[in-house]
Amino acid sequence: MNKKVTGVIIARKNSKRIPGKMYKKLNGKSLIENKINHLLKSKVDEIAVGSDDKKLEEICKKFNSEKIKFYKRPGFFCDERVASANDTIKNMLSYIKTDVVLWAYPTNPLTTEKHYDEALKIYFQKIKKGYDGLFSVNKSLNYFWGVNKKPINHNPNEKRHTRLSEGKIKPLFVDNGAIFIRDHKSMLKDGNHWSKKGYMYVMDEKIGWDINFEWDLEACKLKSFKKKLF
Repeated sequence: MNKKVTGVIIARKNSKRIPGKMYKKLNGKSLIENKINHLLKSKVDEIAVGSDDKKLEEICKKFNSEKIKFYKRPGFFCDERVASANDTIKNMLSYIKTDVVLWAYPTNPLTTEKHYDEALKIYFQKIKKGYDGLFSVNKSLNYFWGVNKKPINHNPNEKRHTRLSEGKIKPLFVDNGAIFIRDHKSMLKDGNHWSKKGYMYVMDEKIGWDINFEWDLEACKLKSFKKKLF
């Protein structure tokens, strides 16, 4: 039996850190248009877009695709000051009938259909081996310190300083929010992106780049980003 996979995108009208964030342009198109395009080119069976902004519904219609479904969401669930992240997830998934959810965000513009398809392939392989989900991370190699001001992955008092380039320092992994895959039933029940036995899908830091502030978006426009990605 083939599992139905739904790509899910949510976006709100009144983003706080970057006003109108989903409509910010990158390579001539808005972040939300880019993300819908990425999912359209991927192997997901349908795309569910949820927002409190009617303008986004019109954008979805312009794609002229039966795969795209728009859901007008109540303002309460689009306001992080009153609704928890769990409530937001549960609300969005309550509109959808599917087997597997691939949750994607417009704020990861360099994560494309290539990465969604690869992540889905790995997800279906891993659930046969006891995993129950997949989430994406960036690998970060540096000298890390904890909140207790103690080193996490290095010894700052060693006699001979170990350079990062020597390959002896262990990297840490940072959740980038680019890809979350779980079965619909479980995700709807607990309202979490992460499952109890999720597989960690490691991405290049550029590919998993997450836009939270204006400078994050400006960085995507630098030649050093475009040289290899566009």
